[in-house]
Amino acid sequence: MKLSDNIKLNMALPLFSGMNQKSKESHSSKNSREAQEKHWRTAQELPPHVFAVWQKPNRALNPVAIVATVDPDGIPRTAPFGSLRAIAPKLLRLICYRHHTTYTNFQNGCVSVALVAPPDCAVSVCGRARIVREYMKTDERYAVVDIDIEEVKNDMVRIVSIESAITISPREEYRTWFSESLGEAESM
Repeated sequence: MKLSDNIKLNMALPLFSGMNQKSKESHSSKNSREAQEKHWRTAQELPPHVFAVWQKPNRALNPVAIVATVDPDGIPRTAPFGSLRAIAPKLLRLICYRHHTTYTNFQNGCVSVALVAPPDCAVSVCGRARIVREYMKTDERYAVVDIDIEEVKNDMVRIVSIESAITISPREEYRTWFSESLGEAESM
């Protein structure tokens, strides 16, 4: 996997003992590439492995992301969103109830989004929210919101593995609604 040039790396060189020079060089080169792929610090867009987790094919709801906004009084607020998905490496999209506090807070534009997914994806994204469809065709009480990514930060701790993500499933009577609404957002 090739990393974009805009990813800052956090690399630790492994200690080698009992290896000949050729083995050390081969091992070092392989470990350096693996370290670069797993232990980056920040990026201007979603790295490929994060994009793959957040792309969510087939109108999937999981994994759930936590969206953080700031209310008019300057108080941080968070809310879970299963509808959030990656549209492009620099663009996230979600569906939001228009009378939700998060929707109101999107008006100031500042947003942060956290994603934690097995086995080793823990990131936070800072960006700017903008309402791209104020009234959804499938349900006018909901809007479609895009988040233009400004920075992606790797929050994965090297000494642990993530065993599960936050997951949800719609109640039976809402499955069609979710499918149609997610389909509308994905097709924009």
